[in-house]
Amino acid sequence: MANVLIIDDDKLICELLVKMMKKIGHESRFALTGEDGVDLAKKRTFDIVFLDVNLPDANGLDLIKVFKSVAFPPEIIIITGESDPDGAELAINSGAWNYLEKPFLRQELNLQVSRALQFRKEKGNISTRGNLKTNGIIGDSQEVKSCLDQVSIAANSDTNILISGEQGTGKELFAKTIHLNSDRCENNFVIVDCSAINEKVVESMLFGHRKGAFPGAVSDKTGLVQHADKGTLFLDEVSELPLVIQRSFLRVMEKKVFKPAGDKNEKTTNFRVIATTSYDLNELSDTGKFRKDFLYKLQGINIDLPPLRIIKQDIIKIALFYIDQYCKKYNIDTKGISPEFLDIVAAYEWPGNVRELINAIDKAIASAKNEPMLYSIHLPSYVKAKVVKNSLVNYIKKIKIVEEDLIKGKFPLVKVFLRNKEKEYLTALLSHVDGDIKKASKIAGLSQSSIYTKLKKYSLR
Repeated sequence: MANVLIIDDDKLICELLVKMMKKIGHESRFALTGEDGVDLAKKRTFDIVFLDVNLPDANGLDLIKVFKSVAFPPEIIIITGESDPDGAELAINSGAWNYLEKPFLRQELNLQVSRALQFRKEKGNISTRGNLKTNGIIGDSQEVKSCLDQVSIAANSDTNILISGEQGTGKELFAKTIHLNSDRCENNFVIVDCSAINEKVVESMLFGHRKGAFPGAVSDKTGLVQHADKGTLFLDEVSELPLVIQRSFLRVMEKKVFKPAGDKNEKTTNFRVIATTSYDLNELSDTGKFRKDFLYKLQGINIDLPPLRIIKQDIIKIALFYIDQYCKKYNIDTKGISPEFLDIVAAYEWPGNVRELINAIDKAIASAKNEPMLYSIHLPSYVKAKVVKNSLVNYIKKIKIVEEDLIKGKFPLVKVFLRNKEKEYLTALLSHVDGDIKKASKIAGLSQSSIYTKLKKYSLR
């Protein structure tokens, strides 16, 4: 018997689905709003969630990620009275099991439930994030957790993997983590830097050659494909792989056979491909710059890594992790960290993503040397300069807004204006220090008793 949650603002639909689920032996609960549905999902485990798109307090498609973040994520079947191809595509890409339009046929509904439950039963053998060797992947955001779920699935399959994301988002780290958690972990993880490939020697590099196969071939050479036998072949920035090589490599991936240059006999190999890209391969394939058949072969499991600006809540956690790592690397005592240092790290946009953040931490530790505390001055100057500039730009914008309000006749009493600003300041400060009054008093330059008095004044906890 499965546990089913139904979220729909139409009570008649909910009651109908409860009866249908009961007839096939499943227990159901229902909620008429998205908020109530999320509360139920957090309190107990559900195997399947029927989720309406148009809810009174939310868009069902936006709630998919919320349900995927619970301890034991359910399979989600979207139900809607509107035909929306874009919505259906978004739902499936967000992790929904299927997308059904009302009115739905009983047979189709029962079939989807049956298949989803069978999938969950088989998925029981798949490792979870709880026992996944994360290999230095840091983050508690929903985006990172979702990527780790995909890593877990990928590690327990033997299909090809395509990891996409901006430069510096950690694509190689995720690829190595998949390999580390897979059955191939005892064998080679062979890296092919496609952006540095010389088209004239790429076939020899990948497939090897025999002595005398061409001028300069003075000895036999084993190709990377053979080195990756029973292991993983990592194609870094696969969009840079020449089209002619994509064609021959596709055959090797499908047949698992190849022929070194100058050899009369084919050789067999058993490797798994993990490829990465910083570009939209679908767009490149549409313009003829990447082979569609090769793309289809790579897209066994897709993992799209978020840029650092999207997962701001993870920035400090990542920074703290690498501060500790570099202190150990340089064999120095763990350093204290000033609030200004963390403020700058949290405020910077990090266009180079995690790679840029790691390099900045390395520079900061090296600059501080034997000093016990990290200050913002230890960060690369361009990082602090950019944050200060943006801060001033935002301040000027706020001043202009205040000036415009004053011009329009919006003159609050000075004491009211200052009281509101003080409350805003205290609220932001408490959030920054996670409610630690001692830290708050140091940053604000006030005694702890003064902080408590002001919190009571503004009814802040």
